[in-house]
Amino acid sequence: MTSLSLEILPKSLSDLAVRWRTPILFRLLMQLLGIAILTPLFTWVARRLVLASGEPVVSNYDIARFVLTPGGVAFVVFVAAALLGLVLAELLGHTWVAGRAYARREASLLSTVAFVLRRLPALMILSALVFLRLALLALPFLAVAAVVWFGTLAGHDVNYYLAESPPEWRRARWIAVALAVGWAFTAAWQLARWIYALPILAFEGAAPWTALRRSAERTRGRLRHILAPVVLWWTAITLAMAALTWLGRQVTDASFDWAGLDVQRVLPLVALFMAVAAIGALVYASLGLAGQQFLVVRLYAGQAGGEHGYGEFPEPVDPASRSLARTAILATLALAALSVGIGTLIFSRLDLRQAVDVTAHRGASLEAPENSLAAFRAAIDAGATYVELDVQRTRDGVIVVAHDADFMRSAGDGRRVADLTAAEIAAIDIGRKRGERWVGERAPTLEQAIDLARGRIRLNVELKYNVPDPGLAPAVVDLLRRKDFLDQAVITSLDYAALKQVENIDPAIVTGHIVTAAVGNVLRTEADFLSLNTARATGRLVREAHRLGKEIHVWTVNTPDAMLRMVERGVDNVITDDPEQLVRLMRERNALEPAEILGLRLRALFDEPPREVTEPAAVQPL
Repeated sequence: MTSLSLEILPKSLSDLAVRWRTPILFRLLMQLLGIAILTPLFTWVARRLVLASGEPVVSNYDIARFVLTPGGVAFVVFVAAALLGLVLAELLGHTWVAGRAYARREASLLSTVAFVLRRLPALMILSALVFLRLALLALPFLAVAAVVWFGTLAGHDVNYYLAESPPEWRRARWIAVALAVGWAFTAAWQLARWIYALPILAFEGAAPWTALRRSAERTRGRLRHILAPVVLWWTAITLAMAALTWLGRQVTDASFDWAGLDVQRVLPLVALFMAVAAIGALVYASLGLAGQQFLVVRLYAGQAGGEHGYGEFPEPVDPASRSLARTAILATLALAALSVGIGTLIFSRLDLRQAVDVTAHRGASLEAPENSLAAFRAAIDAGATYVELDVQRTRDGVIVVAHDADFMRSAGDGRRVADLTAAEIAAIDIGRKRGERWVGERAPTLEQAIDLARGRIRLNVELKYNVPDPGLAPAVVDLLRRKDFLDQAVITSLDYAALKQVENIDPAIVTGHIVTAAVGNVLRTEADFLSLNTARATGRLVREAHRLGKEIHVWTVNTPDAMLRMVERGVDNVITDDPEQLVRLMRERNALEPAEILGLRLRALFDEPPREVTEPAAVQPL
């Protein structure tokens, strides 16, 4: 870095330290203007998409289809142009403040707005020229992307590529990333050459196209010298923000550990941390952009000999300009308030309550011995939707409810289920190890479980293959049919071939594929639903499954935080050892107001998720 750059940094920061209030206020005003302009537009488009899809929620596929239409392209172009115009307007305001600071003259928010309004026609032309240039630079990259698409991907629907992710799709994605990076570097190079355009527009009164041309001429051969302090400034302020964010995360984690899921504690914390985050983002962007322009203005002035007439530049706060600026500020505030009000009204009409089925894992197995009639009764009393139970066949062909290959874990009996008769299993006490209260509990037969569940709870019957048993699936279907219970049960298994057996016998039976680990796309299964480890049930996978008409069941969820995280990801069924807690949690959640439910959701922005939501190995097996 040159000595001139080292000299400019402290001088620019000194100017900024004196004038920091105006850039922050101007940034806030521009954000409100963006809200006022874009919120109604996005609301209108979202409403159109909802009406077109016929669903209460618009998916990413609906959005993608819209963007690919002529109207969608026009919408994206308009939004991009509007955002560019807002950014350039903000940079012009910061340029004005920097120039006034350099000339040691005041620059209030009112004078800054008045100046930007005075230069508004020229700024709009400049924005259009910049946008057009960036779009033209994108054309070669878009042409290559089109060749890739029509040459390798046009043969199938895009949903096939999203679902199957074949090699050609993966290659196309890498090409798209490379093209995007290439365009970004090209655009950055072009914008760097125009870095003096705003000071020239502001202080020389040049026409927009003249400002761009002069900037390109004055930066030729000097870009490294010009960009060095700017890059250093952004690096320093970003590292400072990252450090503050890390410290803040320690505070938020500790705070939410204290708050738990108590709404009376969580909501104030969410509101406080959202406010702090918003203020932090405002200050970071304000000082980042303003600091950049303070540096650019000093570099621009230094290149022009140190003086550029700032001292004589007229104060743009004559009565007419002051009145116009005041009117613009009040109109922006009013429009932003109206937009927020409309958004709040729309949000208040949303129904964020969710109906999630509760499955008691091997019954209410925290309350009573697993896979026992006592655990099934406890699940019924808790209000669970399903009981999940594991079935195997005995030596004499009776279907019994048991998870392990033997009874060593549950009863201290090492004999294997497949080697025992139903009568011998009925003599094994699976309750004694859980305590005196449960002495005498036996491993029930599936028939006994059906008799207990009828009309009170549904059954999730997992086919457990501790030993090969090709007759298990047909036997279970036959029993469910004889007991007239097919419409009150689903059949699940890790063994996909067994599920195919079930479907071949009766395609109307609802089946679920239990997936612990998989290679490839798990959504290709022909089962009606997927039963997944919580850490594998990402929001994206849940949305894709729903698009394909499949449900997602997750296991085994025993902490309140993990339960809510799964509900917020949109899963259809939560499998838990503690159904009473989950039923109570869902009842309490759905009794909240929409704003309170949103507050609970937003805690995820500040709180570290539980391990069972992110680490598959931390989840209890099904």
